[in-house]
Amino acid sequence: MDLRLRPFLEAETDDAAAAALDALLAALAAVIVDAVRRELTGSFKGADHIEDVAADVRLRLVRMLSRLRAPGPGGEATEIDNIAGYASVTAERAAYAFLRRQFPERTRFRNRVRYVVTHHPHANFVAGADRVWRASSRIAVRRAPRPGATVSFIEDPAHWLHAARIDVTQPLPSLIDAVLQGLDAPIEFDRLVDALAAALGVVDHGVSAPPERMDGTDARREAVDPAPPVLDVMAQRESLLGVWREIVELPPRQRAALLLNLRDPDGGAVLQMLPATGVVTAEAIAVALDISPAALSRLWARLPLDDLSIAEQLGLTRQQIINLRKSARARLARRLGENRP
Repeated sequence: MDLRLRPFLEAETDDAAAAALDALLAALAAVIVDAVRRELTGSFKGADHIEDVAADVRLRLVRMLSRLRAPGPGGEATEIDNIAGYASVTAERAAYAFLRRQFPERTRFRNRVRYVVTHHPHANFVAGADRVWRASSRIAVRRAPRPGATVSFIEDPAHWLHAARIDVTQPLPSLIDAVLQGLDAPIEFDRLVDALAAALGVVDHGVSAPPERMDGTDARREAVDPAPPVLDVMAQRESLLGVWREIVELPPRQRAALLLNLRDPDGGAVLQMLPATGVVTAEAIAVALDISPAALSRLWARLPLDDLSIAEQLGLTRQQIINLRKSARARLARRLGENRP
């Protein structure tokens, strides 16, 4: 147990415990605010809400520490060996929960961009000494990017993309790859998300006000669990698992024709997103495509493939690929319809 907790946990009176708790929170104030500011000021979306989120974090810590001092009948004491680290992680999660609640579309888009940047073979994604994550390209381009390209992209992404002749309709991995190659300096991750969201029209239409609680207090003062409801997660995972099972049952060529071209509504590769669900692994995808993990790795950055590329991969004609995918979709629709309760 962190020694800084002892004055509070071992206080003999409630007044002494309250004084020790105030002193502890004062000592952690900078840690909390720094962590919240780091998460929220990366994007212009949350910069005005630092104090609100920090207040949520302090309330969460008070409740946790109160349970730690008096766990109650049958309660188990939590071991905290670094209270500053615990406060920092709590603050980061609360900030993320705030952004997800207030800006759901941007948060979903941010998760997609993070997955692409993390897994793209041409992207560097590292945290600096300031603990801010930045993205850059691993590729040495023939012509050095124009000085100030990164600032120009952040300030006016649509104009920058047009001037750079970058097609915004291409799959997200290809778009991000092209953008990073055109920047003259590593870009803060959230600035990259904001710029891409602006260029692609990812917006949140209206932000609902925090609901008032039954007791009249502001719901923003309640720390929010950054995870979605457990039942929702289970339902989504079970649904995805059911669809994947049906895909695996398709004939091999139908399966490959479908999966290699599978796109989300924004044109991104669905296969690149599946490992993040924890339901379908990259190894399972390689098995479904009847190729080695190494072969899948070589294809990964090119996904989704067009029909000609898939035809070349399978040794078939483009029309045969189209027919196979059409048959796969028809069979899936029939099978999934039969399995609905």
